Amino acid sequence: MFRRAMAQTRYKVERVFGSIKSWFRSSRAHYIGLAKTHTQHVLDAIAYNLYRSPNIILKGV
Repeated sequence: MFRRAMAQTRYKVERVFGSIKSWFRSSRAHYIGLAKTHTQHVLDAIAYNLYRSPNIILKGV
């Protein structure tokens, strides 16, 4: 029961990272330094949300 609940949550999270990795080719850090790498990940997350927003709005979720 616990494993199934964890698997469902993990699937949702891993799907986001997999999409970012494939859509934006973000499998590696492109910059050196923690601040620049963090900024890259934040911008990837913003781009992911903008990319998905039309479908989310149309579905009304």
